[in-house]
Amino acid sequence: MKERIGVAYNLSNGRVLDDPRFLLCREVLRIPFPPDRLPPASSVISKYMDVIRRATTLDQILDGRVPYKGGFAGIGSTSVLADLMAGPKRQWKAVVEATAYEKYPAWRDLFEETGRRLPPAMRKELEAHSAWQAQRPGFITALLEWLCASTDLAVVSELSSRLDAVLEFTIFVTREFLLRNYSPEKHHSDVFDQFQLQYLAMDRFVIVTRDPDLSTRTEKSMQAARIMSFDRFLATL
Repeated sequence: MKERIGVAYNLSNGRVLDDPRFLLCREVLRIPFPPDRLPPASSVISKYMDVIRRATTLDQILDGRVPYKGGFAGIGSTSVLADLMAGPKRQWKAVVEATAYEKYPAWRDLFEETGRRLPPAMRKELEAHSAWQAQRPGFITALLEWLCASTDLAVVSELSSRLDAVLEFTIFVTREFLLRNYSPEKHHSDVFDQFQLQYLAMDRFVIVTRDPDLSTRTEKSMQAARIMSFDRFLATL
């Protein structure tokens, strides 16, 4: 983990973006982020990464004995970083399971009995991608409510366009969860793929990736052109 943090820090030159939901509030919705849900500032995360990459042991980090810019630094608790990682996971799981309850309230019992979350007829009905289009406003409304933002139809419509890649990705995973027994716990990277796609709500961002699944799952979205391979990105420079 220390090596990965070091690589990430060096590649980004220590620059860490603010939480995409924070940027969404500031740049698109023009509202303050809910104060009781404020994520750690990007500068704080950057410093934590810098301290961790310089440390040699966990005790050195927790005891504040990491040599740092002529003095010493540390992190009194790793809970901030753990909470930062856990937040998107909780939200992601809640969205997927809420959709399951909406479609079939007894899905947990059925899963325990049969290994399937939906009856056969319902699985067949929900197989088509078009069957999920009516779900899109609900996903956006849930996000807006979480952000304490207006759920006016015009706001929902704008966010549906700006977060089209997020919606395509979410619908794909939710379909897999309900129809093919997808397990969020076994696909942790999907949580953060969906999370980073939220940056595309701001027009200045692109995502450069070597993950073919991310591109495939969002290829029908309005933001598909801003999700590109490294080679394709270099060709735009």
